[in-house]
Amino acid sequence: MVSKELESESIIVFDEAHNIDSVCIEALSVDINERGLEQATRSLGRLSSEVSRIKTTDSARLQAEYQNLVNGLIDQGLLDTPASDIGLTS
Repeated sequence: MVSKELESESIIVFDEAHNIDSVCIEALSVDINERGLEQATRSLGRLSSEVSRIKTTDSARLQAEYQNLVNGLIDQGLLDTPASDIGLTS
């Protein structure tokens, strides 16, 4: 789709079609320097640390919630296995 304003039956003519590949490459290209890579590396390190922290923090909460769900199914007679025999694995 070239534009939302154009109808699906529209015909598009590229007058400079021989340049379209280089124009697309240039439009989607990015210049990356060493400083940008260093900043990205630091950002990825912080993101990784935050994901690890959240996993650790939320693991116990998730396990408790799962246990409540299993216990509720047992209480309703929808599950025969005792909740202590069922564990949430990662």
